[in-house]
Amino acid sequence: MRRLIENIDALYTCDDRDRVLKRAWMVIEGAKVAALGEGPAPAEEFAERIDLTGSVAMPGLINTHHHFFQTLTRALPRAQRGQLLDWLAVLYPVWATMSPEDLAAAAAATVAELLLTGATTSVDHFYLVPRCDPAYLEAEVDVARKSGIRLHLVRGSMTAIEGDLEHRLSRTLGPRAGGIIDDPDSVLASMQRAVETFHDPSPGSFLTVALGPTTPTYDDLNFMRSVAQTAERFAVGIHMHVHPQPHERLLCKERFGKTPVELLDSVGLLGPRTWFAHSTRLDDADIQLLSSRGVGAAHCPRMILRLGARIPYIHRMRSGGMRVAVGIDGGASNDSGSMLGEMRLALLLHRLTDGGADVSFEDWMTPYDVLVMATRTAASIIGRDDIGRIAPGLCADITAFDMRGVGFAGARSDLLSGLLLAGDDTRASLTMVAGQPLVRDGRLLREDEYALRGAADRAAARVVARASSITGVDYLDFGSEQRA
Repeated sequence: MRRLIENIDALYTCDDRDRVLKRAWMVIEGAKVAALGEGPAPAEEFAERIDLTGSVAMPGLINTHHHFFQTLTRALPRAQRGQLLDWLAVLYPVWATMSPEDLAAAAAATVAELLLTGATTSVDHFYLVPRCDPAYLEAEVDVARKSGIRLHLVRGSMTAIEGDLEHRLSRTLGPRAGGIIDDPDSVLASMQRAVETFHDPSPGSFLTVALGPTTPTYDDLNFMRSVAQTAERFAVGIHMHVHPQPHERLLCKERFGKTPVELLDSVGLLGPRTWFAHSTRLDDADIQLLSSRGVGAAHCPRMILRLGARIPYIHRMRSGGMRVAVGIDGGASNDSGSMLGEMRLALLLHRLTDGGADVSFEDWMTPYDVLVMATRTAASIIGRDDIGRIAPGLCADITAFDMRGVGFAGARSDLLSGLLLAGDDTRASLTMVAGQPLVRDGRLLREDEYALRGAADRAAARVVARASSITGVDYLDFGSEQRA
């Protein structure tokens, strides 16, 4: 099918020449971009004409970090106050009760929100797979295929758990935190099956796979080395949370004579197919080593605010040569789920690193910097050269946002600046994947979003009720220290 997208106020191609076309048009032939230009559109017959008057258009956005299952625990009262370990202690028992049906409801709602806010490709770092049951992966893949989004599935694992959480959770849930802590051999076998079953490296693929423990397991370097070897054997990526805490630095120095990042390098985990989430505590030496190895980072700014974490040195990473992209993070540490919303915050948050007024304004990112992070750079990080840019022959993954509303009043002299600095909505006027419109005028075309929300709400009620019966915790209570 040939489609014409026309009357685009500004088209940001994010191509290698960073072209921005005004009063632009695009011809879509099947799943690919066939042609684009400025001025009057081609005088041809098209099966469909899409009018984007008043909109700014760009490549489909690429989310480089998420945990779809956490959407069932967004804005949960009991988990609203507490830094990382206490937050996890509250939520692990809830997540542990999740069934494949519950996961499917969470994934469907998550994907819908991604599409509605301009994302056409998303990573899901799926690290909590109870008992390595393949039904969970199958449920998520089925949801993604039906939705039309491109999924980069990270088959994660949790062979160890943060801090003293194993001891704390095992008292209530049973040994190995009720079984949510994985057996390394079972995980490695499951990782290999996931790649063999789901990974499609062909151009235009809708489903690719990477591997990654939730965090480095310094007490089992053989496992970490095996993950690296498996990823190398299958030529797939590696993704995990890495933000070395002071106690991790001390442990690695005393036990191995290395920094945490040097230790990861020694077991083969650093390379151009590796990217880390958050990276809130990287120092200059870490950044230099990671840059030299080609490692990327997924910056999830809302999570920083939600959990009171340290603001990462995004400006130093970028100036040091690291590839930095944008991620949303899981629903329980974001509570939103908007890709455009995350980009808006990414544009601003790094300016406050070390307390504000410490980052020279010359190092502040521009709106176009953030757009490239969320498109071309993100595609590079996850190993794709067929998405993240708009050019003839590439995948027709496109999003656009209508800027005619009053939320953009006075902010239209530069449309991209207006989009990321102004506006009171994050819904797309168009989201297209492989030439297929999936969102028009802020509405899903394939799904009923109210039905998706209802299914997710029912799943959320189920998992919270199960966890409450096991732990005796009232998850709907804010805690004894709640103040009016």
